[in-house]
Amino acid sequence: MPDSSSFPSSDTGHAGSSIVNKGVESAGAALHSGIDKVSEPVLAAVDRLSTAAHSAVDKISSSAVHTAERFSDQTQRVTQAPSQALAYSKSCVQSKPLEAVAAALALGFILGRLTGR
Repeated sequence: MPDSSSFPSSDTGHAGSSIVNKGVESAGAALHSGIDKVSEPVLAAVDRLSTAAHSAVDKISSSAVHTAERFSDQTQRVTQAPSQALAYSKSCVQSKPLEAVAAALALGFILGRLTGR
């Protein structure tokens, strides 16, 4: 049977509870401090990674916009080329109709000989 001297008496119960509360508070404060010490470097690393990721996305986005603009310019040139060639041809035929007919006959003769017909 346990010795009754190992249990706190009723007049020291409040003092014992106070000691336990202080111990729990001290342990809680130590845990909070430990968590803060561990989390600060992690937060700094996450912040650096986030900044680097945002920078990379900005560079990729800028490059994609530049590429899209260049592609759009090239597409516009390609779609306008036939109409420009036609306008140039019309201009040449209108300014020199006899030479245009002679060139067309010569081109037809050469193509006919090349294709064997």
